[in-house]
Amino acid sequence: MSWHMVAWAGAGFASFVLVALIYWGFLLRWNLKNEPQMAACPDNVSGDALPMVSVVVPAKDEQDYIEQSVVSILTSRYPNFELIVVNDRSRDRTAEKLERLSAEDSRLSVMTVEHLPDGWTGKTHALFQGARRASGELLLFTDADTVMTPDVLTRAVATLKENRLGMLSLLPGFLSHGFCETIVNPHLELGLGSVYQLKDVNDGARDVGLASGSFILVRRDLYEAVGTWERFRSEITEDVALSKAVKRRGDRLAVMRAGSLVKTRGFKDVGELCDFWKRIFYGAFDRSIFKILRVTANYLILSLLLLALIVSAAIALAGMATAPVWVMLGGSAAAIAALMAMFAVFTWKELGSWVVGLTAPVGIIVSTWVALNTLAFALGGRSIHWRGSSYK
Repeated sequence: MSWHMVAWAGAGFASFVLVALIYWGFLLRWNLKNEPQMAACPDNVSGDALPMVSVVVPAKDEQDYIEQSVVSILTSRYPNFELIVVNDRSRDRTAEKLERLSAEDSRLSVMTVEHLPDGWTGKTHALFQGARRASGELLLFTDADTVMTPDVLTRAVATLKENRLGMLSLLPGFLSHGFCETIVNPHLELGLGSVYQLKDVNDGARDVGLASGSFILVRRDLYEAVGTWERFRSEITEDVALSKAVKRRGDRLAVMRAGSLVKTRGFKDVGELCDFWKRIFYGAFDRSIFKILRVTANYLILSLLLLALIVSAAIALAGMATAPVWVMLGGSAAAIAALMAMFAVFTWKELGSWVVGLTAPVGIIVSTWVALNTLAFALGGRSIHWRGSSYK
């Protein structure tokens, strides 16, 4: 095959990706515009008119975050709730901080778990134990590094009741934004969304589930009907597994973006981000090599687009460009611009800034590496490790 033919192939590839990105950009904008929103905070809320909510928080070695998380829950304006924190085999100062907080507020009770039974992940076992002690009609499962605004619980309960939901999950923002949270994580969210769009998740007729362990509000009777956390005791993504069980039972599920209402801590580094998304992709995609390969292929196509732009630009700068090279350069440049625009639409929704869209090429490169790493683990049947637990 001659270089001339390769250049024409590259030009055709860039043009095809450009058209696809324009289509997906308009689709993304429509989906974001039509996503369901949280209910407004009701006026004159009375405790007698609202169901009891039991908030359950698993905590393992969370001394750096547990106090901020617990205080944010205890300052909730919701008038009728209890908070149960399960100290799960912590070896740091988590227990000490919880003891002090519980002495200051009677709504907080602390459980201690010293042993993890075989066949359980630490998180599911802690959640299960906390739910057994809970007395509320509604259960809210959240994480020890999650922080909430004072009105979010009231708004979440109102949303659940107004929409007659069985379960509501909120996708959190981040407490702080660095390279991983601002430039890379949104691309991985879009990768997940290319397979599981929120409109499909919120459609009762579609067998698609999704949830975030940072905020899962569920009716107690439904939680028990689907088998409690015991049914999902060894799941790699227990939150997603619960959401799928809820939908398969015929109950209504809603997943919404929390924005600034619910926030979680950021990633320590790119390695932790990679481990997190390996777990998410592997579990959310039902351990399906095909689904993981599909999202990996999407990232590879965008990486090849970047390569086409770099190669064609280098040839043009060297004064060796021919007609197909110019077409490849123009098509790949336009496609990258479309990619940046699409990313800017998403980051404006997520972060309130379209400027981040300019970093799209960097995010794509790192996301491609994460997806390839996940695919390698899946193909090799290797265990995935996340925060002290090993998943196969």
